[in-house]
Amino acid sequence: VASVRNFSVSQPHEATLKDIRLRLKSVTNIQKITKSMKMVSAAKYARAERELKNAKVFGVGNSALLEKSEIKGDETQPEHLIVAVTSDRGLCGGVHSGVAKAIKAKLAGKAQGVNTSLVLCGDKLRSILGRTHGEHILMTMNEMGKKPAVFEEASFVAQAVLDTGLEFQHGELYYNKFKSVISYQPTGDEIVSFDTLSQAE
Repeated sequence: VASVRNFSVSQPHEATLKDIRLRLKSVTNIQKITKSMKMVSAAKYARAERELKNAKVFGVGNSALLEKSEIKGDETQPEHLIVAVTSDRGLCGGVHSGVAKAIKAKLAGKAQGVNTSLVLCGDKLRSILGRTHGEHILMTMNEMGKKPAVFEEASFVAQAVLDTGLEFQHGELYYNKFKSVISYQPTGDEIVSFDTLSQAE
């Protein structure tokens, strides 16, 4: 006579009312935290926008001077300078990589015999370009941009470049031009040397 075995079949766990209540409470807590984070982000953005507005006039003034006077550096000359500005920290990879790609494309398009020196403001940009274009790096800076942008900080960068004794005939400043909260454009503006300015009409 064959023996018969009894197998117990376990039923799928059914969510109890207590489980549902706990889940609802968890979701509600997450919603509260998310709402708080949105409020903090909105306040930080509003503050950054105010600070940007105050600093923007210096860039607009510089661009207007070069545009109205039609002063330009000589790109056919051998000594070039690129100053690039990003930040020291991550979590915004496109900000760093966009500027790095623009600089790489610019260096790739340079004619033979052109010596381009890089001044990099921001640790992230240094780590990206240091691997592939380390021989071009003249100077790196960090700990910038933690406070609102002021003229003294820009003057510090300019003076540091002048102190190197580099005599360049053509220069560019690369940065991310703000368009909206989720949109920015890697941009290159012209930098002219004192010699170029002094010889201009």
